[in-house]
Amino acid sequence: MSDKSTLEDVQSLVSQKYLGKAGIHGVGIRRSKSAITVYVDPGDRPSQKELLDLIEEEIKPFSLMVVEEGRASIP
Repeated sequence: MSDKSTLEDVQSLVSQKYLGKAGIHGVGIRRSKSAITVYVDPGDRPSQKELLDLIEEEIKPFSLMVVEEGRASIP
């Protein structure tokens, strides 16, 4: 990532490239931690770990926070 990229730029990039892959169902921002938050389906999948490691490298200098949480549903 370029040093001039903003959290919003990185959030957009991650959303476009990775949303819907390996259980990723949400991408947010935590400004207080200079972090991108990725919401994933609970469960340990090898493909998910590999993809999260790739995202973590790609978004530097920002941090990655992973939240295991089921998808929201409309009753």
